[in-house]
Amino acid sequence: MQKDQKKWDARYQKDWGGTEPSPILMKYWGLASVGNALDIACGNGRNSIFLAEKGFVVDAVDISAVATKQLAGKHPNINVICTDLDTWNIPQNRYDLIVNIRFLDRRLFPMIQDGLKPGGVLIFESFMDGEKDKYCLKQNELLRAFQLFRIVYYEEKKADQSEKFDQTASIVAIKTDMPSL
Repeated sequence: MQKDQKKWDARYQKDWGGTEPSPILMKYWGLASVGNALDIACGNGRNSIFLAEKGFVVDAVDISAVATKQLAGKHPNINVICTDLDTWNIPQNRYDLIVNIRFLDRRLFPMIQDGLKPGGVLIFESFMDGEKDKYCLKQNELLRAFQLFRIVYYEEKKADQSEKFDQTASIVAIKTDMPSL
């Protein structure tokens, strides 16, 4: 944990990450009932702040103490949790919306499914790079991981030229009443 935390703390000390919420979040947040939201790997909180301003009570989770300290106190509807996502467990049946932008921990996939309430919305976007990097999605991986959900939107596309990886994959999906695998 310390190695990862130091790496991300160094990035956020440089005001890394931008301030605008993710475009996919801005487009699809309204599919969710306003209630509890989880922002996985929240970073500087750009998505958490957006959701809190829309009325959600947000659990904003990140490993970076620098980022979470900057976010703490910015909005009363944001509960900041500084922890290692490699060991943290998502509470079951708690969230109306889960947001995961540019972070990948496959261990969380079943917990994301269980953490959403029936009818809850998942907005997930991360990098793809085939078999080159374990921290990148494979082709159609999100579709397979959330196959029991109702898929509202799915896209794999070329990433912006400024990005480290070649492609991104995005999914917006709604948890049905079917039990997860």
